[in-house]
Amino acid sequence: MTKREYTEAVLSALRRVTPRERAAIRAEIDAHIEDHMEGLLELGYDEALAEERALSSMGDPEEVGRALDRQYPLFWLLVSRGAAALLALTVCAVLLSPIVTLSHVWDNLRARTDPMSHMVEAYRPQVTQELDLRANVGSDVLYIYATGRLGQRVCVHSVRYDRNPLRYVSNWDVSFEDCRGEPLRKSGGSFYSAAVSYYDDKFDLPYGDPYLTAVVERFGERTEIRVPLVWEVEE
Repeated sequence: MTKREYTEAVLSALRRVTPRERAAIRAEIDAHIEDHMEGLLELGYDEALAEERALSSMGDPEEVGRALDRQYPLFWLLVSRGAAALLALTVCAVLLSPIVTLSHVWDNLRARTDPMSHMVEAYRPQVTQELDLRANVGSDVLYIYATGRLGQRVCVHSVRYDRNPLRYVSNWDVSFEDCRGEPLRKSGGSFYSAAVSYYDDKFDLPYGDPYLTAVVERFGERTEIRVPLVWEVEE
């Protein structure tokens, strides 16, 4: 089975997702496979074997697809497809805010209360700790909710949303520094919508580094979040 065949098999089991959610799931699965393959290639595997081992570690694609499908209630699919216009919040006009759908508000509220529910099932075995680290950046919030590990690579899972669920999230960047204050080069995937921005930023770090620091420089201010790192997970 190839990477494309695996992803298509997962997606074929999805019945309750919108086209936007399906595209986001495809991107996250592809990114996860590529990340796993990259780690195996660095260990000396040839590309064909690295692909085979990466796909094997993902689990049965139909089971993964069914597990993902259960995360999306059927009711919400019907609402998002058939009734978004009818459920637009009239309070937006009173507040002089852009008119948004209930889907927008739901994405914002889910980001601030349960961001792990957005994570593709295949990513979860990598998670070494769940966190609740938040910082205000203007009217937005940077929320770091988990860290993970793949070989020597560390992943920081974060989401950004506006404190007002009726507003759009702004576009701004987060940089990272190691525990010695040196800037880190990041890679990884992301998912954007008008309401939220999810990021999975990955770094190569020396084993055992106790933390890294997320840095936002905006509005003439520097905001920092120290992110503790866990390298071994107790069984």
